[in-house]
Amino acid sequence: MRATRSQSALVMVAAVAMVVGVCVPAGAEPTEGNVGYVGANLAVAGLSLSDEGPLSLSDVAHDDALGASIGGGGSYKGEKKNPMVAFALSCLVPGWGEVYAGETTRGRWFMAAEAAIWGGYGAFVIQEDMRRDDYREYAQIFAGVSSDAPESYLSDIGDYIRSEGDRSYNQAVRSEARSLFPDDLEAQEDYFLRNGYFGDLSWDWGDMDRYIQYIELRRAASRSERNAFYMTGVALLNRALSAIDSAWMVRRHNAGDHAEPSARLSVSPEVDGGVVGARATLEVPF
Repeated sequence: MRATRSQSALVMVAAVAMVVGVCVPAGAEPTEGNVGYVGANLAVAGLSLSDEGPLSLSDVAHDDALGASIGGGGSYKGEKKNPMVAFALSCLVPGWGEVYAGETTRGRWFMAAEAAIWGGYGAFVIQEDMRRDDYREYAQIFAGVSSDAPESYLSDIGDYIRSEGDRSYNQAVRSEARSLFPDDLEAQEDYFLRNGYFGDLSWDWGDMDRYIQYIELRRAASRSERNAFYMTGVALLNRALSAIDSAWMVRRHNAGDHAEPSARLSVSPEVDGGVVGARATLEVPF
């Protein structure tokens, strides 16, 4: 099951990369009316996007045969576009709505961010599976745990240093049974036998350092799982920003507005010391 999840994450990342490649060919040479491509770098501090020049709305490049114009800041004269179509396209693939609006360069920014976000998600899912394998193997070696032990059991052995004895799991179960059935000894014994760990399920870490190390291994796996979840939130934010931006670009296109936009908002994932976040940047030309 853990291997299947890692493979699913890799397939998802590959699918995003393929969609981005189909929407905006990465190997195409810049031509008249087609601005330079944006580069994307994922560093320890997060995602950084760069271009040979400033991201701006440039002069339109007209195609007389099609009666259209294509460019980083161009617009299609004489052809009205639907803002809701752009909004929906960007909800599916961030940046696609901008491409529909004729804002190819802006679309590449959002597509590059989307590819980096899902690349980070896939990396965290794989990291989580590897860390789960680490604490499972550790428990097998130092606590005699079975290789097919369920997660609930692996969680319990991380809460108590031993199953029987002073400050043990079974001692906590006995105490809980007495509080639930204070006047019924038979019910107490039945509860204890149903919820305690005995025989092959017994464990004793024996050493506090080993026990603490196991806890740290589980915490590391939980951090990876949490970071993967955060990346899905960043992906939703990227979609929302792209959808709003693409609808705005279509409205400007339909109005024949060729001026530099008053502001630009972009978002990128950021990883710092194992903590995942997002950086939103507002750029105002002057």
